[in-house]
Amino acid sequence: MRKVLTLITLITTTALALGLLAAPAGAGGAAKIVKATNFKFTPKTLTIAKGTNVTWKNIEGSHTVTIKSLNYDKTISASHKTVSKTFGQKGTFNYFCRFHKSFGMTGKIIVQ
Repeated sequence: MRKVLTLITLITTTALALGLLAAPAGAGGAAKIVKATNFKFTPKTLTIAKGTNVTWKNIEGSHTVTIKSLNYDKTISASHKTVSKTFGQKGTFNYFCRFHKSFGMTGKIIVQ
């Protein structure tokens, strides 16, 4: 029985991490973290429930989180290590680092 519960927990955790399971619409999900490092955002694409808070965490360098469609433009750096945004509407939101967009530092938030 213990092995079955461990397997179910592993499958559920993996499905949540891959975005295959989501909280009910409007319920908001657990806060999510996106790391900014080495000219990239990790994960590059994040699927979340409406009402979820996303925090971008600076690992190295200075970066921006710029979501033009939401008029959102914040800087993360050594002195200001995180910025956060709660996504209250469904849709796909592309974002980028103004400093490193030409290096491919872009990402996407999909709100369901």
